[in-house]
Amino acid sequence: MSWLALMMPARVREWWLAGTLAGVVYGALLVQVAMELPDGAPLTGQIALQPAWKIAMALMLARAAWFHRPLTERRWLVTALVCSAIGDFLLAVPALSISFMGGLGAFLLAHLAYLRVLVPLAGDWRAHRLVACGAMIGVAGTMLGRFWPNLGTLAGAVTVYVVVLAAMVCAALVAKLPTPFTALGALCFAASDMMIGIARFLVPFDSFQLGIWWTYAAAQVLIVAGIVGNRGEREV
Repeated sequence: MSWLALMMPARVREWWLAGTLAGVVYGALLVQVAMELPDGAPLTGQIALQPAWKIAMALMLARAAWFHRPLTERRWLVTALVCSAIGDFLLAVPALSISFMGGLGAFLLAHLAYLRVLVPLAGDWRAHRLVACGAMIGVAGTMLGRFWPNLGTLAGAVTVYVVVLAAMVCAALVAKLPTPFTALGALCFAASDMMIGIARFLVPFDSFQLGIWWTYAAAQVLIVAGIVGNRGEREV
């Protein structure tokens, strides 16, 4: 991880490390709570100021992205992370009537912003990357099919979300970047979102709440690292 940090400009590195630490600290708090509660007990609402703890990672990563060049990428990368922080906050307050739909909408905007960063970077057409894209599309379609009988009025919104998520992951897989970290992060994002979907629409999945956070935290940290690391000081 220290080697990865050294690939970044100094100001980016400082805030990226802070964001990474924030994600680890929040994850450790969740682990501590999970150890004290019965198996499968909800972890939301068990930590003082939990929404603030939860959004800290995305906000610090957004600050790291603020120092990234080129400028066009910076704008959309910051937008993606701020939208993610909004989604984190809404999902951390399930008592709100708009918690799930608001969180879904915020993360949809985040994926669209990531797409805006990644699509112009397309250029890695190696076979294993294309196979991974095909696998991602197949898994997304299969999961949507499994969710479908239980979606009800959410069918349209969830379908749009799954399509955009799959597109974001594929864009990350074919992005021509110095490291594979962004592609790995996008795959982690898909895994986290799929676990949330399973918990919401298929079977109770409370025992995997820790997995949802750790894959999500890894996703954001790796996506940002891959985009900002060793990219030079271009100004566009």
